[in-house]
Amino acid sequence: MWCDRLDLVRAPFAEASRSARSLDRSITSPVDAGLAAGAKKTPLEVLKEENELLKETIADAEASVQEMTGELETAGVDPASKAPLVAPAAAQTPEDLFSPLQEPAPGGEYIEQLGLMSPVPDHDGTSCLQWDDSLWSHADHFRYRWNIFKSIRHAIDVNEGGMDNFTQGYKYYGLNRGEHEGKQGIWYREWAPGANAIALVGEFNDWEPKPEHWAIKNEFGVFQLFLADNADGTSAIPHRSKVKLRLETSSGETVERIPAWIKWATQEWNEIQFNGVYWEPPEKAAPGVIEDGKSYTFKYPRPPRPRHLRIYECHVGMSSEEPKVNSYAEFRDEVLPRIRKLGYNAIQIMAIQEHAYYGSFGYHVTNFFAASSRCGTPDELKSLIDEAHRMGITVLMDIVHSHASKNTQDGINMFDGTDGQYFHGGDRGYHWMWDSRCFNYGNWETLRFLMSNSRYWIDEFKFDGYRFDGVTSMMYHHHGLQVAFTGNYDEYFGMATDCDAVVYLMLMNNMLHDLFPTVVTIGEDVSGMPSFCRPWYEGGVGFDYRLQMAIADKWIEVLSECDDNSWNLGNIVHTLTNRRYAEACVGYAESHDQALVGDKTIAFWLMDKDMYDCMAARGVGPQSAVVDRGIALHKMIRLLTMTLGGESYLNFMGNE
Repeated sequence: MWCDRLDLVRAPFAEASRSARSLDRSITSPVDAGLAAGAKKTPLEVLKEENELLKETIADAEASVQEMTGELETAGVDPASKAPLVAPAAAQTPEDLFSPLQEPAPGGEYIEQLGLMSPVPDHDGTSCLQWDDSLWSHADHFRYRWNIFKSIRHAIDVNEGGMDNFTQGYKYYGLNRGEHEGKQGIWYREWAPGANAIALVGEFNDWEPKPEHWAIKNEFGVFQLFLADNADGTSAIPHRSKVKLRLETSSGETVERIPAWIKWATQEWNEIQFNGVYWEPPEKAAPGVIEDGKSYTFKYPRPPRPRHLRIYECHVGMSSEEPKVNSYAEFRDEVLPRIRKLGYNAIQIMAIQEHAYYGSFGYHVTNFFAASSRCGTPDELKSLIDEAHRMGITVLMDIVHSHASKNTQDGINMFDGTDGQYFHGGDRGYHWMWDSRCFNYGNWETLRFLMSNSRYWIDEFKFDGYRFDGVTSMMYHHHGLQVAFTGNYDEYFGMATDCDAVVYLMLMNNMLHDLFPTVVTIGEDVSGMPSFCRPWYEGGVGFDYRLQMAIADKWIEVLSECDDNSWNLGNIVHTLTNRRYAEACVGYAESHDQALVGDKTIAFWLMDKDMYDCMAARGVGPQSAVVDRGIALHKMIRLLTMTLGGESYLNFMGNE
């Protein structure tokens, strides 16, 4: 009602405004006409004419107001009412403005409405070149990768029933509830073309397979097995019980593996190896409530996508003030409120995918569909994300599709006894710097596995997007190692480029942005590949943001090589603003790379050992000019980075 009334009240003043603009033109026109005719008027005569025109305009506006007032009274509205146009807002804290709290979904349970896959545009893949004419010298490369993209999209539509079906492999492969010949039970499916035989073992059969626990292999190399429910209706494999598969390789060797699509894997305190765990709670909990033995039900919708991200990069396990591995529940209750109060509107969580080696910080993934069990259960992670959404915080996941752990006991390396199942065989499939395995992005089942994985975490856990790790390593055969990218376009569009990997990234961005319209994808690319952050439908790679990695390196260079009087501000500003036109970036002074991986934080660069003894407030403890200088520069470095470094900003936890 008040909005309607506001429109009515605004109307006469809008008319008055138009009259005033007309007045601006009419005031000068008599003077100009008089001058053109040779007439001479004194300044006083011109002023009198202007005053007369102003009086006429004011009279017209007052008449319009009186007419509208009469219409309001006739409609039963008191024009003199002083009632507010909007209801008074409740008292707000600053964080309520940064990240407004979300109301529960209608009906109590949040049920997401997915988008639809859009058709492939009818162009040759060079639409993104409109932003950089100099790229036309490499238009053939754009056409080549666009044709590959189109052919794969077409093949998925024809052979897999469309992208929506193709990317839900986690509902088909692995362990899932289903039906067979009218009976309810568990389907187990695994693609292992190099294996001779597979049996499912675990606590449910005392780790010894019975005849009915051996899977059948079809012509596509997929083993499948159905375990009907027990006579009393209980599951043949109890919820939270351990499972593995016993596999016979083509050479006759018998090995044990964790199912590639397992949804949880755990390590006992007295064991080295992990075990797969069948995670399928038999009941559903009330929305927003954690209940043992019941699956979590989301209560809050995703928050609106922020116009500019202020990202708090974090690691749940390392987030405690105590010397322990923190849990999802503790992070939810103790850390999230602090993050929101600090003014961040997004978190980016590291080390979610299960990784047997904790010291890899989550980057040597062994179980791609399993939430790290060190911090809790899958449902506790879902509760963390739901609470973040209630707080208005966007939740991003640091996802690793650039390589995989070479661990054969816990991961997917040599899964079926061959080195080329999901990965390239031979030297091409080994990353010499990271001591890990490199995916074959041109393999159909690898595409299914990774595309399904990128959808899984957003669909099932309600993550709002990703930071894709190590994208430079994916896009080039040389992995970006021992190569200096100078900006010459031949470095990006030639034989060194792994087009299969680039097309995978295009397909992934296409799928995620179509099915989840508010999704955010950030790519860690140090090469500066042109079109990296242009939409897939233009022929670009499709990311929303590129991590502006040169900024952090610049600050380390300045702090390690320059004294306070030698800072080259022109060079610093150039680095902060040196990014491609129309391609958004996330700027940061330091991330986990600087804080954890072979470096030290900016605070330590600035203050070093003085931080241990001289950080107390004045009058409370020892003081140090080194600390005073360090705190001042620390703030200045962040101010410059946030204002000049990109369209969004990131900080790693503990450095705020």
